[in-house]
Amino acid sequence: MSAPEPKQILFVDDDPAILGGLRVRLHRFDSRWAMYFADSGAAAIDELERCDYDLIIADVRMPGMDGVELLRTVSERWPNTIRIALSGYAGDKQVARLVPYAHQYLNKPCPSSQLEELITRCLRLHELLPDARLRALAGSVRTLPVTIRAHTELQAALSQESAGIAAVTGIVASDTALTAKTLQLANSEFFRLSRRISNVEQAVGHLGLSVMRALAASTEVFWQGAEHESITLRLEELQQHARTVAAAARSLARDTPHGDDAWAAGLLHDIGYWILARERQAELLQCLQLAVADGLPLQEAEARILGASHAQLGAYLLGLWGLPAALVEAVAFHHAPDRVAQSQFGALEAVAIAESLCGTDDAEIFHGRSVPVYGVGVEYLKSVNAPFDWPEATRRVEASCRSLEAS
Repeated sequence: MSAPEPKQILFVDDDPAILGGLRVRLHRFDSRWAMYFADSGAAAIDELERCDYDLIIADVRMPGMDGVELLRTVSERWPNTIRIALSGYAGDKQVARLVPYAHQYLNKPCPSSQLEELITRCLRLHELLPDARLRALAGSVRTLPVTIRAHTELQAALSQESAGIAAVTGIVASDTALTAKTLQLANSEFFRLSRRISNVEQAVGHLGLSVMRALAASTEVFWQGAEHESITLRLEELQQHARTVAAAARSLARDTPHGDDAWAAGLLHDIGYWILARERQAELLQCLQLAVADGLPLQEAEARILGASHAQLGAYLLGLWGLPAALVEAVAFHHAPDRVAQSQFGALEAVAIAESLCGTDDAEIFHGRSVPVYGVGVEYLKSVNAPFDWPEATRRVEASCRSLEAS
């Protein structure tokens, strides 16, 4: 068997000393990575026109075409390329400029081990979504649909001098798009967090309200979705389904270390539909029609027509954004948890069980189209050593649904 082709990586920095240092530090990866070093944004564009790069790491502060403009151009012309920003300065305005275009962020100076680990983790995502066309679709995502209500409430809360972390957290946690982007930023190295985080209150507190204001004000990060804008799904109903699964997953994971990951994965588990409804409505409609006509679970119809499911697509995007691995895994396999060799209960198991017990009517989401739904049962709980039996799981989920309805 022949060795796999080296991954193509492009480094961009106007400082020759930094580029020289990278050459020396990363020399031992020459058999795995084909690396090129460009000293300006213009030189990087020339190189991208010559070769298909898997990943680009660009300094933000460069003369001429700066890193933000370079990554914006890459996102438009080469969306399949994973984009990482490198900077020694992370002011609120700069962060807001970068959010639509950079998948992840690194501080300068960056230790070799950290850089190597980030590159390896990003490139490994190709295994999750092998189809380059779908990776390009995920890579092209700049904006996510935030509900009008949540966005209006967030801007109103942040406009108050007395705005508090708890109030802002409650609004962010009610919306998939707001949660996803907040966690993306909080998990970036710009904010020097020493661990991965999936707790929204901790994320908001870590970023601070000035960063949240810059994020909420960015028209390049969020678009205000409306039901009539999608012929395939109703955004508000999908949002409600996400909140229901999140609350149920957290109730199942209580008294375990997995509560935050389970809640966040539940809220984000269908984020792939946000992408498809925005960018591939016609193909998603074909998937729905096939699922209804042939009695297939929708994720199977998606695999036939798209080459991958909404779960894989959403997980790939969250992986690009550097969210915790347990959260990404739960999103990727929530419809097929038995594909993960796991004998212990965690976030994935909580989301899979929660979705099976929530009893959401997909017809409400997909404009009256009812599609078969995959679910787990008693034997699955036993196989993962769940800390509850099926009747207890049912009681917890029902209680979480009642609590959510009352809130």
